[in-house]
Amino acid sequence: MNNLISMFCWFIVFVLIVSAIVLGVASYIIDYQYEKKIGSYFDNAIDMNTPDKMLQQVELGKQAMIDEGLTKEDYGVIFFKKPSNSMDFQFSHIDSIIERIKAVQDWKDKSYGNNTQSETMGDVYEQKMTNLRKFIAEDLNGLSIRSDWIAKDSWYIKNYILFYFSFEVSLVLLALIILFGLIGGATWVDY
Repeated sequence: MNNLISMFCWFIVFVLIVSAIVLGVASYIIDYQYEKKIGSYFDNAIDMNTPDKMLQQVELGKQAMIDEGLTKEDYGVIFFKKPSNSMDFQFSHIDSIIERIKAVQDWKDKSYGNNTQSETMGDVYEQKMTNLRKFIAEDLNGLSIRSDWIAKDSWYIKNYILFYFSFEVSLVLLALIILFGLIGGATWVDY
């Protein structure tokens, strides 16, 4: 009887491990879908070398959010909703990025259009572009999270709510694997 219980526990452990692998692969695929539809525009914006190209990518990212059905009424959380995790805040944050990019573009047009020495202005321009990149990457304190952080959570909640909780589900699966593994090992009797 003990061997039967032990074999059942090991079977459960096997099923849980396979489930964890499937969850991991599915989570990777779903994250890729988000990046393909919305997130990659913000990565592209960070890599652009001119404000007009950067602006184009940020505007495409904002439009992609709208095209995916994210509205100002959506939130990046299920519980404890507050203004700082709403899509309304996300859209206003993106609008502030757009305004900053346009300000750098205007500065560039004025500075380089006046036949001033572009060599001396080049360093200032590069610093302004670096600041924009850091602002889009949300790398102001060394912890880079990217400017679409609310949209990503909102998109997960709207489209794949189970995978919004993938970390918590993974912890439960790990705990069950350990529990059934211990039970299976403890009940195994070698005759």
